[in-house]
Amino acid sequence: MSVEVITMLACAVSIIVGLVSACGWIVSRMDARFAQMDERFERMDARIDEKFAALESRLDARIDRVEERMDRIEERIDRVEERIGGVEHELSEVKIAIARLEGPTRRLIPVR
Repeated sequence: MSVEVITMLACAVSIIVGLVSACGWIVSRMDARFAQMDERFERMDARIDEKFAALESRLDARIDRVEERMDRIEERIDRVEERIGGVEHELSEVKIAIARLEGPTRRLIPVR
């Protein structure tokens, strides 16, 4: 073998080794970036979960307050309905009393 062939083989081997090592370096950098992004997403997930938990507790408290208000409103509506029922009963008694005071209704055409 001549010196030129050995030099060509050494150059080819060194270029192949350089390309393989460059690809390995790029892959290791990509893995490091992906790991970094995964860590950021995990931290964001944790923060989002905390925010949702806080929001959920606030919403639960608000819903409980609204339910309490609705219960009070329903109680008031029941009381108003009872009062209206009482007034309706009293009004019918007043109508009867007025009818008794006025006497029988007059007819448009007198009876002969």
